[in-house]
Amino acid sequence: MKDMRKIFVLTCLAGSLLFMNTSRTIAQEVETRVDKIEKIISKLPSISGLVNLRYHYDNSTYYPDNSPSITTKSNSFDVRRARLDFRGGFSSFNYRLQVEFAKSPKILDAYVTWKATPHLNVQAGQYKIPFSLENPYGPASLETIDNSLVITYLVNYSDVSGVSANGRDIGLSVHGGFLPREGGYNILNYHAGIFNGNGINTSDNNNAKDVSAIFTVNPFKEFSVAASFYQGSGDRIRGGVGAKFENTRILVRTEYIAGETGTLKSEGHYTVFGYRVIPTLQLLAKYDYFILDRTISSSSSVTNETIKYLTGIRYTPMKNVQVMANYSFTNINGGIYKNHYLTTQVVLSF
Repeated sequence: MKDMRKIFVLTCLAGSLLFMNTSRTIAQEVETRVDKIEKIISKLPSISGLVNLRYHYDNSTYYPDNSPSITTKSNSFDVRRARLDFRGGFSSFNYRLQVEFAKSPKILDAYVTWKATPHLNVQAGQYKIPFSLENPYGPASLETIDNSLVITYLVNYSDVSGVSANGRDIGLSVHGGFLPREGGYNILNYHAGIFNGNGINTSDNNNAKDVSAIFTVNPFKEFSVAASFYQGSGDRIRGGVGAKFENTRILVRTEYIAGETGTLKSEGHYTVFGYRVIPTLQLLAKYDYFILDRTISSSSSVTNETIKYLTGIRYTPMKNVQVMANYSFTNINGGIYKNHYLTTQVVLSF
């Protein structure tokens, strides 16, 4: 009987040891497989995006000479933007692909960046040109619903040259910074490159290349001043200066840009002021000015001088949700055209 007990105990002990060794082997195999899967996943691009829903009401009045005024009204809901954004990297290379699906699908960004040194990055592909303080902003970061007039007409959005490209072009550029400081910023920053000059998803149609550059100085983290330059085909020359101050409560940004496009001598400037009443609610006011050709006087037949006054709010109830409302009054050609424009939008990011 005692021998049977010994045999039973030894058998149980041997079984336990075998089970423990087997379990340890299985756990090690599972851990190895998890590590392999994590390595594969780490090489896949991160996926983000946004959906931009908008409502706008437009009331415009035209005052022709010696004739009754003409008023037109419109209002509409639309899906302004619907984007997917893929980003990833390996070694010292990063890449990005951003696609717009609203209205008609198109590639917005498609580029690769090589981090050669802490002070030098080389970027190639399609992306926003290095010009102006406002151009780098996106739908989820710009304080107002629409870009400033001078940015729209002189920085590849609805450019007076005919280029309509969301501020982007195809080319090669270098960027970086010097004199790094605590807080993750550099005192001196540069970004300069050569581009086709024809906008997005379009090959070059001539042997010349456009040149664009911006140089920024940050005396301290909250304050920056910048100078921009652009010269391109179609007799396009642009120059601009700007400054920005922003902390957790106050925002002030202003820019002046002048440009020649063939015989047109255009210029414009804006100043936007923002104040956060609470961290999630920002009040906004903006003065916006643009003149298509400063060498001619305004007339009833050509929209030449535009002055826009804007007020608005930006509310961020949670990290990935932003609600905005803007009202603007626009005076064109000294009062020949007047426009009241109310627009609201929701930006959902993921």
